[in-house]
Amino acid sequence: MTMARMAVSLPYSAAQDGQATLWLGVLAFGKQADALAKHTKGDLVSVAGTMQINQWTGQDGGTQSGYTVIADSVVSARTARPGGKRGQQGQATQALQHAKQQTTAGVPPPANDIPDFEDDDIPF
Repeated sequence: MTMARMAVSLPYSAAQDGQATLWLGVLAFGKQADALAKHTKGDLVSVAGTMQINQWTGQDGGTQSGYTVIADSVVSARTARPGGKRGQQGQATQALQHAKQQTTAGVPPPANDIPDFEDDDIPF
């Protein structure tokens, strides 16, 4: 069993910079736990599974809530080189690109299909 925290960037019009971050707990078992344990801070990871809402009483006595994903699949979406530089694309990104090529042959790609960001922009 492996537990981790994962940040997901979401567009949010009320946020000062137009972005909001959703923090998720990730719980994985078996081979998926091994795959999750190999990742470190700053790695781009694709996780698919069942989402649960958790509630607890905080130190201030108020009710807190959060989300946990019980992972069915954990895939490296991009590998990072030491020093924070972007590395080679991982299996998930390559599969996505291949699928897009198959379905959009002859159709020009959209302008901002995949946003470009630096590893320093990831809050974990």
